[in-house]
Amino acid sequence: MGNIIEIRNVNKIYGSTVKTQVLHDISLDIEAGSFNAIIGESGSGKSTLLNILGSLDDPTDGYIRIDNRQISELSKKELALLRNETIGFVFQFHYLLPEFTAIENVLMPYKIKGKKVTGEIMARANELMEMVGLSDVKHNLANNMSGGQQQRTAIARALMNNPKIILADEPTGNLDSGSTEVIYELMRSVNKEMGTTFITITHDQRIADKADRIIEIVDGRVMESRRPALEAV
Repeated sequence: MGNIIEIRNVNKIYGSTVKTQVLHDISLDIEAGSFNAIIGESGSGKSTLLNILGSLDDPTDGYIRIDNRQISELSKKELALLRNETIGFVFQFHYLLPEFTAIENVLMPYKIKGKKVTGEIMARANELMEMVGLSDVKHNLANNMSGGQQQRTAIARALMNNPKIILADEPTGNLDSGSTEVIYELMRSVNKEMGTTFITITHDQRIADKADRIIEIVDGRVMESRRPALEAV
């Protein structure tokens, strides 16, 4: 299917007087439609890498190509459009707006465009709520849902603009084991049925082992990129 993301020789250094290098010469290819798990100890640089992939942070040097566009060559407006239309984000903390209902939160990425919510767009939001199993609570305020329901709403929100890529930073980190499995199965279903590329950070080895590929980061370096053992058998 080809690569949807290409990373070449990416370094990230924070500070000018006292410099701290977080990423060291990272090079990776991410295949379109694949489900990737990034693992590593806290402080290893996983989230920094994900933020750079999402154009939320800039590399010190090296380059990143996303969907055939080199990030460093894009204007601020073009980067904002890339984040809104090509990339969906799911974080450990769902960041739903508490004063809005679940379905209103799902509609937010579309409303950011400043366009009117048409019947077609509302139908898509309702379809996404049904897909994540939340049709019955779609009019609940965000705070009136369980943690698992809030995270499923966050996934629906990330899918609102039909992005090619979902970046997920510990999306099940605050959930119990039952809800974790539900969220993982939901993401996997979206990956298989919609062809959405997933890159997810996880500390849960059970989740990582179900991915198409495991990328291990140690002290800001890619130490290993492998297929899970279960798939190799």
